Amino acid sequence: MTKQIEGTGQPRLSLCMIVRDAAKTLPDCLESIRRWVDEMVIVDTGSSDETPRIVEQFGGRLFHFPWCDDFSAARNESLRHARGEWIFWMDSDDTIDESNGQKLHDLAYADDDEVMAHVVQVHCPGASPQNAVTAVDHVKLFRNLPELRFGGRIHEQILPAVRQLNGVVRWTDVFVVHSGSDTSPEAKKRKQARDLRLLKFENDDRPDHPFTLFNLGMTYEDMAEYALAIEVLERCIEVSSPTESHLRKAYALLVSSYSQTGEHEQALRRCEAGLKQYPRDSELLFRQGVLAHRFGDLEAAEETYRATIANNEDRHFSSVDVGITGFKAHHNLALVLVDRERLDLAELQWRLAIQDNAEFLEAWRGLVEVLMKQGKFTTAEIATEQMAEVEGAADAATALRAKVMCDRGDIKDAIVILKQQLNEDADSMESLETLCEMLFFDGSDEEAEEALLKLANNVDNCGAAHHNLGTIYLRTGRPKMAIKSYDNSLNARPDSVSTYVQLGIAHHRLGQIGDAKSAWQRAQVLAPGDPQIASLLQGRPDPTS
Repeated sequence: MTKQIEGTGQPRLSLCMIVRDAAKTLPDCLESIRRWVDEMVIVDTGSSDETPRIVEQFGGRLFHFPWCDDFSAARNESLRHARGEWIFWMDSDDTIDESNGQKLHDLAYADDDEVMAHVVQVHCPGASPQNAVTAVDHVKLFRNLPELRFGGRIHEQILPAVRQLNGVVRWTDVFVVHSGSDTSPEAKKRKQARDLRLLKFENDDRPDHPFTLFNLGMTYEDMAEYALAIEVLERCIEVSSPTESHLRKAYALLVSSYSQTGEHEQALRRCEAGLKQYPRDSELLFRQGVLAHRFGDLEAAEETYRATIANNEDRHFSSVDVGITGFKAHHNLALVLVDRERLDLAELQWRLAIQDNAEFLEAWRGLVEVLMKQGKFTTAEIATEQMAEVEGAADAATALRAKVMCDRGDIKDAIVILKQQLNEDADSMESLETLCEMLFFDGSDEEAEEALLKLANNVDNCGAAHHNLGTIYLRTGRPKMAIKSYDNSLNARPDSVSTYVQLGIAHHRLGQIGDAKSAWQRAQVLAPGDPQIASLLQGRPDPTS
């Protein structure tokens, strides 16, 4: 498929793409882009599926290039065959909508001799509403010049070549959506292994190169190899110049890695060092807010989250979760305001979070709970009704509504609506969990046991369900079954003081004094100075459960 500019015989805009075994995603990709470009140049690096046939079906110009562990080499092969004045590159699991396609087309056809390249974002949707969209800036539209070629075996870049020519790069609001890739754990492990292998080759080719170190650190962080990530990212920061586009993200990944290893003070120090260079960076500000809240500096946390929401930074090359300047920051700020006993302001922040992302259920939970704390029960119930209109939120909304009714004293009616929800949808685990809690305290032991067994069997590692089930067994004279349930609970929550206390009581009722003392001694290690534990160890072992 090649369109020509009237009177010139030359296509204006070429799509360049590299593919391999992309039959699942390629049709949607090509269908979305083909009307906006004049030709599609597609280089296949060794497909064994229907990919080549799909390329030909959509009118693409197909070329073959043997894979050589180098993404830049493959992309540069596609550039070699492009005939357009402008080149746009995308991946086979990207799509572009009509509005962005039209904007892209207009940029290529604009009469602007000054610009050499344009920045186009890649939007990567999260696996859930809690993860939102990560927006990544790339130079994806650039002039077809022989000097402009990609560099790097992986995470290949065209920007250094543009800068070497002192070319003008212009920001745009155009974006493609990267949503067709395989996100299964197995696929993620395969991608991590491939990336790590190529990055090690790249590090051999260009030892101590800042961008290679950055990508190595990012890969280790994604693999949860935090000690390795810290080592590599510290070196990356050391050898990077302040103008390097990856540097602020390197600080953010480093802060995350230190936090994951429990080194929160070091995380805060590195966050402050990053903010010294980039004082308005939204990701670093967000992470500083998290750390300030952790350390109990509520005033600093509030100030930092408000600065994050203001989002006053200049546009720069970034890869950032857009939620951190929106619903995530509003949610975290609300939590800080609750700790500062500013419930009215917390309510406002949760409403703003919901306005930004109505599918973020944690904001609804926070809103309903803070309304109840203020005694606004009718408003809270209205909020649960509004929440129920959100797709996929019926279970959580019913559970919250039941809690509102319970706080108003309507426990029987609360139990009724929870049972109705479970009748309509047996997989409503949040409603089941709330029902278990209400039956445990206000229902019969028989009903509570039935509900808790269902919850324990349907939710992996539900320590609370096993604990409460053990307590039901204990108070109905079945200590052997109680011991088994408490052991199951401790597998999920190994540091639960209350479970060790109850486990000891169950052993004691069976005359297993040594086992009882061992359980209580473990509880005492976890909670030294607890008077109940001391009383149990001193020989008053069987209080009423």
